Amino acid sequence: MNLQHKVLLSLFWFLPFLVNGQSTSKAESLRKVLQPYFVPVSHDYEELNTNKSKIDLGRRLFYDERLSNKKSVSCNSCHDLKKYGTNGSYFIGSKGKGNSSRDVPSLYNLGSLDMFNADGALTSLNDKLKQAFTDSNEMNVQNINQILKQLENDAKYQSLFKAAYPNHSKSISFEQVIEALEAFIIGLKTPAPIDSFLKGDDTALTSEQVEGGHVFNSKSCYSCHTGSNFGGQMIQKLGIAEKWPNQKDLGYYHVKKLSAYKMFFRVAPLRNVEKTAPYFHDGSSDDLGSAIKLMGRHERGMEISEADISKIIQFLNSLTGEIPTGYIINPFN
Repeated sequence: MNLQHKVLLSLFWFLPFLVNGQSTSKAESLRKVLQPYFVPVSHDYEELNTNKSKIDLGRRLFYDERLSNKKSVSCNSCHDLKKYGTNGSYFIGSKGKGNSSRDVPSLYNLGSLDMFNADGALTSLNDKLKQAFTDSNEMNVQNINQILKQLENDAKYQSLFKAAYPNHSKSISFEQVIEALEAFIIGLKTPAPIDSFLKGDDTALTSEQVEGGHVFNSKSCYSCHTGSNFGGQMIQKLGIAEKWPNQKDLGYYHVKKLSAYKMFFRVAPLRNVEKTAPYFHDGSSDDLGSAIKLMGRHERGMEISEADISKIIQFLNSLTGEIPTGYIINPFN
């Protein structure tokens, strides 16, 4: 065998291990690390078609400012679906700026979660939506029956409720309102490159993102940021290794009134995290790199280097999906 043939054979042996300029062995090893902890997200088109009538109703309810106490705030006012389900700010409530003490979380990809609010106090989306109507920092509705009467007197809503609930009488229940909103919100999904990667597509992530995934793993970030949403599955103490600077909000302690739960908060979901600043329950960081540095210091007791922070950001960018623009069209426009 001449030298040219040997070179060609060596190239053919090496080619299967290169995808997008990266070693497939690195991609495969990252996938093996992630798969036990993370579940891919995808659109369930059968469910969307089956629940279309409820979803259409829920979409209109989501954008309707008349459902709030002062008829000036809709669900979308805080959870702007064009901004990945948040509003790029916090302290936005039913009374205007300055009333809510916590960051506004995204509403995308919530279908698999059973823990809501920054303190993880609520265990179902249904309960969270009910709270949103009555909470003084959100819709601040004083009389639910007045809202229901308003819906009953609206011809468009009567038509939508009839389609969603064929056996529906003229009377509308609060449970129907919540159920329709829930159907619409569950359909808010943003499949991302990470999902294709987890399903076996080595080309879905760049070599830099794969490298960042290994750094993410090396810092044990996956131990808390698990599940389909890369977080949102558990409560954890904020400030395990070093005390968190802001001690005004004690998190889950306010729910249980037990000192052992001081500074416990729901682990933040990381899907679309590059698009959903500010970060943390108190909105204390506007920059993703700074947020990662704070996590390293306060949760892991380590100083993460700028080089590793950049790599982790590359990986987190693979969690960003496309906004479903057709699904979120405002029916009032």
